[in-house]
Amino acid sequence: MSVSRVPVKIEVEGVGEFEGELIKFHAPSTVQEILRSLPLEGAGALWDYAIYFQTEIARGLEKQVSKVKAGDILYWPPRRYILLAYTETAPPAQMMKVGEFRGDFEKLRNFRPGGRVRISKA
Repeated sequence: MSVSRVPVKIEVEGVGEFEGELIKFHAPSTVQEILRSLPLEGAGALWDYAIYFQTEIARGLEKQVSKVKAGDILYWPPRRYILLAYTETAPPAQMMKVGEFRGDFEKLRNFRPGGRVRISKA
């Protein structure tokens, strides 16, 4: 296991499990804070390109992204949200990539708001 890429398991209630990695290169300080806080869990909500949940992690913007791909794990500093992107888009707000996940992204479109989302070390 690389210290710059840390494997995680993502459980999405009513949808299934995904494998992923938190990648320090994208946002070193934020990823380190996320790792210290694992497992993270919250009631999820649905956006037009991602599901998301709020955390207690309070970090500023490190490296803003201008494009989001399906499979990106993102952090939105103003609201302290972790997002799991299921489609490609240009984010409408300050967003930074903190990792990637694999699987059938289309399944996330069937997520029911209020369902639990959990990220833990694999």
